[in-house]
Amino acid sequence: MAKEPGSYPLLMELVKYSRLPWYWVTVMIAVVMLLVLVLVAYLDGDFTKLSEWNLWRSFLDAPVLTIYILVVYPVFWRLWWQSVQSLRSLLPIDEGSSKRVAVEVPLPNRRWEWASMIIGAVFWLSLWQPWGWGRRWEPGAIWLSAYDVVTQMILFGLLSWLIYSSFTASRYLSRLSRQHLNLDIFDTGVLTPIARSSLGFSLAFIGGISLSLVFQTQEDLLMWNNITVWVILVCFTVLLFFLSMWGTHSTIAKAKRRELDLAQKHLKAASRELKERAADGSLKGMVELSSTINAWVTYEKRVKEASTWPFNAGIIRSLAMSVLVPAAIYLMKIVGSFWARFGF
Repeated sequence: MAKEPGSYPLLMELVKYSRLPWYWVTVMIAVVMLLVLVLVAYLDGDFTKLSEWNLWRSFLDAPVLTIYILVVYPVFWRLWWQSVQSLRSLLPIDEGSSKRVAVEVPLPNRRWEWASMIIGAVFWLSLWQPWGWGRRWEPGAIWLSAYDVVTQMILFGLLSWLIYSSFTASRYLSRLSRQHLNLDIFDTGVLTPIARSSLGFSLAFIGGISLSLVFQTQEDLLMWNNITVWVILVCFTVLLFFLSMWGTHSTIAKAKRRELDLAQKHLKAASRELKERAADGSLKGMVELSSTINAWVTYEKRVKEASTWPFNAGIIRSLAMSVLVPAAIYLMKIVGSFWARFGF
């Protein structure tokens, strides 16, 4: 990607200003969030409860998921960039300057990036309405409640920004796919990075959903606002997988139609000539003509059998299995909670 500072997404740009490696910054943020949790627990008089799992489960879910996003984002970036390179390798070498402008990586829209973060934070506020938490704002819990609100808003702001960034990245890949690519429909292996990145994005979101379930109690698992968020994220995960490849799918489909039209055109011409020679009783060149027809029939069959998606059955199975993981974790936690409560 372009090296100008403005060409990087917001999160990467902020880390670049620190002049520290990405994962050093991630570790520092994790340490700060942990130390702040210990501090607010002390201010609320719950310092002695730090050895209890319930305290960590209640207030560590947002920090852990925030760090998870920071850990996986460089992987997002690398997979997406590999997809860009795979498509650019198919561009004509002698394309004009106007075409080069069309495929340049666009500068991120900072306003929309900040807006997406704000929208995510507001979404969490409107869904959970922390001002109505009642006893959680009484003395002895106010600092932990404030910590929970702030970290949850940060998490949902980052999550909303990540969703926005994923859509922008997918849109750019679609625009790149609409260029005049030198594509061989019988050899789409060069497009495998696109399928791999789409699957990687989906697996990362599924991993985040599964990780969030670890911190939930039975009551949390049955809350409608939690279920709403999980359903939205699962649907977005599946949508993102296909959206990232839709432009490539359309390009392959168009190339397939062109090759099919070519095969049928030559097949019709050869068949017409064969009929004319048969009607005239001329046997000269019939063997060569018959071989030509057989060759075009074989070619037409190969074109029809060519896939218009840059993935195989294994990738689809991986996606389906990954979607089932959070559902399985959810059901196991529900069953385990009822088992522990009623002693089945």
